[in-house]
Amino acid sequence: MDPRPRGRLRGAVRGRPRGGGPVTAPTIPGFTFVEHLGTGGFADVFLYEQQWPRQRVAVKVVRPDVPLTDREKQLFTAEANAMARLADHPFIVSVITAGMTLDGGRPYLVMRYCPPPDLGVRVRTSPLAVVDAVSTGIKLASAIETAHRSGILHRDIKPSNVLITTYHEPALTDFGIAGQMADVEGDHDVRISYPWSSPEMLDGRSNGSVASDVYSLGATIWHLLVGRSPFSIPGGDNSTRALSARILHAPPPATQRQDVPPALDRLLQQCMAKVPAHRPQSALELARALQRIEAAAGWPRTTVAVEGDRPDTSVKRPEAQVADEGRTVMRSVTVISASGPRPSTVPTAASEAEPDRGRVSSAVWAALGVIVAAALVAGLMLRDGDPQDDPGADDPTAPATTPSDLIPDVLTEAPSLTGVRTPQGVVFSWEYSEPLQPGDTWVWQTSDSPAPERTKRKRVVVRSPGQVCLEVRLLRGGDDSPAGQECVP
Repeated sequence: MDPRPRGRLRGAVRGRPRGGGPVTAPTIPGFTFVEHLGTGGFADVFLYEQQWPRQRVAVKVVRPDVPLTDREKQLFTAEANAMARLADHPFIVSVITAGMTLDGGRPYLVMRYCPPPDLGVRVRTSPLAVVDAVSTGIKLASAIETAHRSGILHRDIKPSNVLITTYHEPALTDFGIAGQMADVEGDHDVRISYPWSSPEMLDGRSNGSVASDVYSLGATIWHLLVGRSPFSIPGGDNSTRALSARILHAPPPATQRQDVPPALDRLLQQCMAKVPAHRPQSALELARALQRIEAAAGWPRTTVAVEGDRPDTSVKRPEAQVADEGRTVMRSVTVISASGPRPSTVPTAASEAEPDRGRVSSAVWAALGVIVAAALVAGLMLRDGDPQDDPGADDPTAPATTPSDLIPDVLTEAPSLTGVRTPQGVVFSWEYSEPLQPGDTWVWQTSDSPAPERTKRKRVVVRSPGQVCLEVRLLRGGDDSPAGQECVP
């Protein structure tokens, strides 16, 4: 695989032409040209007005100077098919139609128009508030999970491929290099977006996977919080070679924002782990972890919209009624939330009307009501703190909020390291203040090692004649501790 970056269209709406003369808009029956929006590696994007039904649309057309090889035709067809299969999702740019232009026979896609700029441009000078970045991450994760369930890998998730709808919602676009999960390993022409691509895609070990999409989404959320890609250095060497070296070898950085919860920093670092198995195992798993961070922070809950997911069996739903065949009904989209609606505790008419058992007088019901109210007041008086401190206290269906449920301020301590140079090499050892549990594993990596390694021992030997820096974390389930670091000259 050739790792060199190649120019590509960044999405459905971009900047002005790169220069070299005016761009001629093709004639498309039923659409009136408005303006040229941008130019990419092999396509132009124009704003048209659809005549019926009347609406503004973005039209992506293969450039006339691009030779239409079988490969380019295949990529364009794959993008059209992928986006059409996902068109109903609220956070994916929908494809309205596709076809061939009359003048020149160039393939085109007609898509929902999202006004510029894209999200990458928007956060460059003004990063998102943490609550908005987490909410956006959940919405994008739901879009990616839906694509994965349809057998589609995006393989180019990045801030510039996230557009903003007129309703101020994120919309994922540019499925131009999307691949079918069953066929992706045979694809030898994968275009790489260096700052957001996973290590295994950079060095050719993988042509894309669920884990690499999770990595790119984590890097994108990191970018939304900071305004730059995770491994770029302000004022430093950010060439392709330098970025690639850091992505392949450097530990995932923290955002350095004081208002970012430590749990969120650790989750994003986990998403960008060098080893795919150390990342969240699906976009849905990442979305649920972000939801738990929202809950722990007391932020508004963002639901995860995943079409075709099984309903939550813990949520009681009324029995289906016989529908009137002539009426209009709405097709539901399953939403996954950390808590469901509360079951009703109001007695039904059927439970009150049992003539064979007799009727309970209104006086008895009133007395029972007074007793219940008194018991509730007494219970609240015996509790420590305000009942609002426990958002699930009045919900009998809410899951217990044990520390492991709140991702994940469980592992709060960093290992304490020491290092000594010996004739055999540098011996690093470490201690941990919290008691260890069965299944705990240490993950360690030197500054020049290609990937992290695991060990059950609290000691490693590194053979190197020069300075050695070691970083160690404790891995417990899906959580990891802050890193302990030590350098020995």
